[in-house]
Amino acid sequence: MEQNTRRAALAIAAALAFTVVTQLAYLGLDAGGRPELGYPIWRMEAVLALPVIAFGFMLAVRHPLLGGTIAASGVLNLLQVGMGLNMFYQLNGVDGLDAAFLAVVGLAFFLYFAAKALLGLAALALGAALWREKSGAWRIVGLLAALSGLAALAANAAAMVIGMDLVTIAGATGTLATALLALALVPASSATGLAQVTSR
Repeated sequence: MEQNTRRAALAIAAALAFTVVTQLAYLGLDAGGRPELGYPIWRMEAVLALPVIAFGFMLAVRHPLLGGTIAASGVLNLLQVGMGLNMFYQLNGVDGLDAAFLAVVGLAFFLYFAAKALLGLAALALGAALWREKSGAWRIVGLLAALSGLAALAANAAAMVIGMDLVTIAGATGTLATALLALALVPASSATGLAQVTSR
């Protein structure tokens, strides 16, 4: 069982790392207004959400807070990506549907903020555990993950209340926390055992 848990942690780390790449690509390519670029990136993110959900639930059996927050973030991310794929471009610019489009966009970003807040909480929890239990470079990774997780949790929770005015800071902190959470899952899944850094 512990071996399966470690493999689940590594699978989540890989999937989260790829989502960071897709999000950076989405911004770098300015894909927001370009369906020919936005659709493939969103489809990839939807597929990546599946292992995050499945292995997050597997991880939650042994480590409820860490696995639960990761799995829940995957579910929320899958929902918001699904809204983007099936509603954003279809409603945008359609006569008489401006209000519906804005409502869909608002809900999608609310789910996005909630997903990033959950990943921030996961990064905070795991990072703090690594800071306590590891030494050397991995201890520093733990500190950075915890700090970025706290920032992402605060910024995205605030964005859930305030709205799109905080989208830039919420997205930036959430993406950074996701990257460091993925990195922090590597030492946590080593032969020393994930329980060593999540049991306190």
